[in-house]
Amino acid sequence: MSRDIKILMHTHWDREWYFTKDETKVLLRNHMQDVMDYLEDNPETIYILDGQSVMIDDYLELEPTEEPRLKRLIQSGNLRVGPWYTQTDLLLVHGESIFRNLYYGIKRAREFGEPMLVGYAPDTFGHASQMPQIYQQFGIESTFFWRGFSELKAEKSDFLWEGVDGTRIFGINLATGYQGAKYLESDPKLLSERMAKLMHVLDTYSASNSRLIMNGHDQMPLQRDIKQVMTEIEKLYPEDNVSLTDFEGYLQGLNKDELEIVRGELTDSKHARIHRTIGSTRMDIKLLNNEIETKLYHTLEPLAVIGERVGIPYPHGVVERIAKLLFGAHAHDSIGGCNSDSVNQDIKQRLINAKEMVDTQIELHLRLLTMANKATNNTIVIVNPSPEKRAGEMVSLELITRTKNFDLYDESGQQVDYVLDHQQSEDAGLIDRQVAARLKDITVYRTNIYVKVDEMRGLSARYFTYEEVETKRAEVKQTKNAMIKNDFGQLFIEDNQLHYRHKKTNRVYHNVLSIENSGDAGDSYDYSPPVTDWVLNTQAEADLSFTIEKTALSEVIKLTLAFSVPSNQTERENKQTTARVEFTGTCRLFENDPKVYVELNHTNTTADSRYRLVFRTGIITDEVKVDGYLSDQLKPVYLSEPLAIWEQDNWVEKPVSIETMQSYLSLKRDHQFNLYTKGLKEYEVVDGNAYVTLFRTFSHLGKRNLINRPGRPSGIEIKTPDNQLKDTSFTFNCAFDFEQIETQNKQANRYLTPLIGYQRKEFNRFNLNPRPKVKLDDTDVTLNLGQCVVSAVKCTEDNQLLIRLYNPMDQPDTLTLPEGSKRANAMEEPLQDVKEVTVKPQEIMQFIIHQ
Repeated sequence: MSRDIKILMHTHWDREWYFTKDETKVLLRNHMQDVMDYLEDNPETIYILDGQSVMIDDYLELEPTEEPRLKRLIQSGNLRVGPWYTQTDLLLVHGESIFRNLYYGIKRAREFGEPMLVGYAPDTFGHASQMPQIYQQFGIESTFFWRGFSELKAEKSDFLWEGVDGTRIFGINLATGYQGAKYLESDPKLLSERMAKLMHVLDTYSASNSRLIMNGHDQMPLQRDIKQVMTEIEKLYPEDNVSLTDFEGYLQGLNKDELEIVRGELTDSKHARIHRTIGSTRMDIKLLNNEIETKLYHTLEPLAVIGERVGIPYPHGVVERIAKLLFGAHAHDSIGGCNSDSVNQDIKQRLINAKEMVDTQIELHLRLLTMANKATNNTIVIVNPSPEKRAGEMVSLELITRTKNFDLYDESGQQVDYVLDHQQSEDAGLIDRQVAARLKDITVYRTNIYVKVDEMRGLSARYFTYEEVETKRAEVKQTKNAMIKNDFGQLFIEDNQLHYRHKKTNRVYHNVLSIENSGDAGDSYDYSPPVTDWVLNTQAEADLSFTIEKTALSEVIKLTLAFSVPSNQTERENKQTTARVEFTGTCRLFENDPKVYVELNHTNTTADSRYRLVFRTGIITDEVKVDGYLSDQLKPVYLSEPLAIWEQDNWVEKPVSIETMQSYLSLKRDHQFNLYTKGLKEYEVVDGNAYVTLFRTFSHLGKRNLINRPGRPSGIEIKTPDNQLKDTSFTFNCAFDFEQIETQNKQANRYLTPLIGYQRKEFNRFNLNPRPKVKLDDTDVTLNLGQCVVSAVKCTEDNQLLIRLYNPMDQPDTLTLPEGSKRANAMEEPLQDVKEVTVKPQEIMQFIIHQ
């Protein structure tokens, strides 16, 4: 039977790695000029531009007059672009970032021609189990990838990939890699040897007569002698057909009915490295990225929806700019942190720029909302960024006042109680330059408080007021009794350890939270235990000092955990501990809330180390429930099958049982533990203990012969001293409880989408005029979404309200929507009218809601 040898010409374009994005922009200009010249001279040729539309923008930034020429080649089908904006990581970033990356990638490609609707992700370190549905929502029915496949998934590399919701698309593992046929030799003898190796692999794994030859590599120039090479291949295989192709051309040779079905994540590391522990590399970058994503999707966009409704124009351009700055940091190398120090510095600075934009736009919207309340200058606005009703929740609020003391009042004039968290005095001239310019000497007080809000409708704002007073508030009660409590449980200190008593079951969780320090002999791709390790834990070695404060609304333990650890790997090997490290922070309980809210602050002083939170739950189970992209899923605690065979089967990397979540994990047997995190995504469960990595430090971009990763280095062996994170300060946030619930995903979403509070301040960095057309709005847009969870609340480009939601539960849920609502696709285009809709388990839906 003759084979169809299909040659796909492409380049893989890492925008940055051990080289910077500005270096590759200059190289891209030369590359595109060469490619376009060749395609114009050879109009039968197809060239794949790595599936990312950002290459259009990067090229036209330097050659704007070439846009018509580029457009002609895309419209003719010679040059294939999209669907991604950038080649993103598919496990570590926010689920909304995946949607927006595809949205902006397809949108930009459409401006030049038909986008390539193929889920091309050649070098990504694993693929989330919700990707088939996400792809299909954009009209994408296939994915082509390299990393994550093994014969434990299927015998053949062409299969049907079934996502967590049951959606099936074509899954094509590039068995010889995206780079397998790079620089094909024109010499007949050398080409024969090369092709024999390629064809052997493809004959083994291909599920049809087609053989996909990937002719490209990282920043590889187009192979100009490809026609000569094809002539030689035809001589080698005279009974086979040889042609140039695109991905769609390869798919035409597959028969769905003959393909195996593969389910779940694609994270096996037999043929290509997955780097399961890259989730804790450069945690300063990862936490900063998570902060921006959370503010953009959970705060700014819903806040801007409220603003648009009352007359504040929706900031489409600002949102797009922030998103594209994020996408530039979301490539697998970029967000992975596996780069040279100079590149990581550049990524961090771009994220800092994005944070400045998102913070400023949030504050601008909130200031304009407070200025719309013309009754008083002493205005506080409370905003619910969720389309669902919220009740009895706490809002964090910062006030700047001339007096240390103040009272709060709601709309009806009733005084509102609050919890003082922190207060400091400062010079108003450092806030507002007009104060300094007028040589005024004004001391103000910056105060952080928690306020309980009784009820808020969906996507609504309420207006409180404050009054500066001289009368001192009742002092916060401090006690030597080493315990805080609420109606759900007690957190107490005994024998230098934290313990928790769950009130309903009376079960005590001894040493419930501690911090572990161990060695790290790995590199920027993988944690690796040292040959000689020494693991230390605060449960035995730490000094725990604390104070306790109690009010009617909140009780808090303010603590310091200090313990001695090795400064570097040499000290660890010699069992020396010359570094004294501290974690300071709070464990807080609110009334009517089962969660223990934890905040820890730390400045790193040690090298070659890994730090993890350890939650001692006592729950021995084989599986853990976590959230993935817009979904719930169960993951095994231990990868027994791969770990049983990886050495004798010559896997390129040990499949360690360290996994990725988005924002929560839950363990359950006869009792239950739920953990919610902000940006901490790497976890391991061992013997009833849940370990969550805080950060790790190491010395090189790549190393060879790691314990869990034999052989060559990943990347290159260059020193990266910045990866030791010396003097880097961190703030870690999480919350946990022991409640018997199934709605962890919804709880996690609320944890990441708190109520927003903002004071109209007397002193500001910038002056604003109030917008006269802004009018306070009393429209009720509260939605009853049942068990479904909101992923996005935003305006479409024509300023209609779009809600993206999903059902993380095992049972379908039926929703009733307002009159005039429409189903929408992932490109936010309206489809059919809808009044009542059933959302299947793990299903994602978009709606345009009539306001």
